[in-house]
Amino acid sequence: MDRREETSISESKYRQDLEQQRHSNEIDDSKNYVVEDGKRFRVPYKIIKKVVFEGLDKSELKTQEYSARLQYRLLLQEPVIKAWVEFSRCKITVIYNPEGADNIKEKMSLDALIDFMAKEGVHVDRSKLHEEDYDYYNEFYKYAYNPKSIREHPPYGFTMAQWRKMKPEWEVKQKEYAVKKAQKQKEYQAAYEAQHPEVDWSSVHQGEQEAPQEPKTQKKASVMSRIFGKKQQA
Repeated sequence: MDRREETSISESKYRQDLEQQRHSNEIDDSKNYVVEDGKRFRVPYKIIKKVVFEGLDKSELKTQEYSARLQYRLLLQEPVIKAWVEFSRCKITVIYNPEGADNIKEKMSLDALIDFMAKEGVHVDRSKLHEEDYDYYNEFYKYAYNPKSIREHPPYGFTMAQWRKMKPEWEVKQKEYAVKKAQKQKEYQAAYEAQHPEVDWSSVHQGEQEAPQEPKTQKKASVMSRIFGKKQQA
């Protein structure tokens, strides 16, 4: 079967489901839209769930290779959006579409997720799991499509939350440092000029302001033109 045909069938089914549930009372369709730069567009998820399983038995995770395969099998589940299996920390983090979410995508309950992991040989201690709401648009979608947020990393030893609190104060200090640095440079320059009165500093400064443009360098002839000569123009 042609993959393009399979994609078109899944897209048409999605649109049919969307039309059926648009006027349904079960789902608040307004929550699936966001407004950015004055434009309104749909996102597949809004508020979903993030669950962190800690204190797992390392013998059940077996090896790093097995943990990587477990992560892959978790990602194969349709409601699972992101999954991280950390073998060294005995920790699994899953972002998934929970039951009752206001969207028309396939959903999964926390119990079903735990049962799936148990079938894979990893048993969870419910007292050591932490589940919280996860804003798909603000925490996942905007992060993935905003290059500035991708390039920004907290300093070593700090979390992103700590860095966001520190950043405004750090930016103020950076501006103050830049002003002090410029002032210190001016003072050093003035002291240096005072130590060398024999130099006509006014002409030097004038020359800095009216610096001549660098002459354009001629293009070097290519290897072919050096061997065979320049091409004659008709």
